[in-house]
Amino acid sequence: MRLGATDFLEAITSRGDIYRPIQAQIFRAIEDCGAERVVDLCSGGGGPWLSPAWRSVLAEHAPLTVVLTDKFPSSALPGRLVAGVSCVTFPVDAAHVPDGLRGFRTIFSSFHHFPDPVARDVLGDAVRSGEGFAMAEVTTPTLRAFATMMLMPVFAWILTPRMRPFRWSRLLLTYLLPVIPLVVLWDGAVSCFRTRTPEELLALTSDFPHYDWQAGYARGQGTWLASVYLIGRPKR
Repeated sequence: MRLGATDFLEAITSRGDIYRPIQAQIFRAIEDCGAERVVDLCSGGGGPWLSPAWRSVLAEHAPLTVVLTDKFPSSALPGRLVAGVSCVTFPVDAAHVPDGLRGFRTIFSSFHHFPDPVARDVLGDAVRSGEGFAMAEVTTPTLRAFATMMLMPVFAWILTPRMRPFRWSRLLLTYLLPVIPLVVLWDGAVSCFRTRTPEELLALTSDFPHYDWQAGYARGQGTWLASVYLIGRPKR
């Protein structure tokens, strides 16, 4: 069931290119920090780094590479990797990233899972390591986002036949027993309630004044949902 849900989130993130509005700002921050590697936290099924649009920009920034990590690594992720993107198969806690995983840190669609004390620990761990940080989410507490989340079961029914690798269990839990559509509906609705506003995100950074922090909503032409984001760079 978890694989089915993360497979769906990866499919809709990739096919919908939902994080396109924040893409340029994140790559600019990576360049500003002089990073040669991105450490993506809470990667789940892969996130935007595996989408064609992000892979194309990543190739333009070679030799920049990306390593995908998660506290509960997906067994399906190694089969999805592309040029410039790798993953680790051991658990990685976003608030205690191992010293061997150095690089600009990103989190997509997951920061709302952390209560405020843990969210501050996640930011503090990046600051202590001197790494740049960026998070983005599209599950904002807005009517547009809530309306979109209500359509998640429909998207799941449409996208499931196109997901790879093929799994009979995915078909069973989508069409015969619609557990996966219900899970993504519940997850999306709750996430909208839990996702922080830019002001709330900036409030989490008050203990880290030696970083430059930016937060806001990124909107792009042709995109339905705005991305709420937080980006931090060490002050020069």
